[in-house]
Amino acid sequence: MTTVEASGSAPPAFRVLVIDNRPDRRELMRHVVAATGLATPDVAEAGSVAEATALLDGGDRDVVVVEIQLPVPLGLETIAALRSHAPGVRIVVCSFHRDEATKEQARAEGADAYLDKPVSSRSLQDVLRGFASETPSDSPQRRGRPGPGVDGSDGCVGRGRSRRSTT
Repeated sequence: MTTVEASGSAPPAFRVLVIDNRPDRRELMRHVVAATGLATPDVAEAGSVAEATALLDGGDRDVVVVEIQLPVPLGLETIAALRSHAPGVRIVVCSFHRDEATKEQARAEGADAYLDKPVSSRSLQDVLRGFASETPSDSPQRRGRPGPGVDGSDGCVGRGRSRRSTT
């Protein structure tokens, strides 16, 4: 069960884990996540796959934001390991790698969304709002891997739905 609330006027509150091998980039991404207004204040951080899976073992994270600039193959392996270890978690990739081949590989490994860097709080907010609006049948546990949809205007790659906010 997540902390995302579908009813009432309160915005959803996602429990987020940020993964990057560099502490300075994790700190920066924590600020981006916080600025969305859609995350709980306890944003967790991990510097490796081992740290991330240990944190995910508690089952208290809804969304993982992962950087695949670390070498790209390691980043792609990270996505696959996260998807295998925590099939219900949503995975958002952030990267300077804008080529379609890398985006396709990330989706094939289990990414739910791909944001081109630099990532703004608005683009991440749009992705999180998209996650909040999904029905239970859209959840990662039931849908398998994401499809090949693209919202090209903001660099977000997901399952074919626009990640743009209407507010």
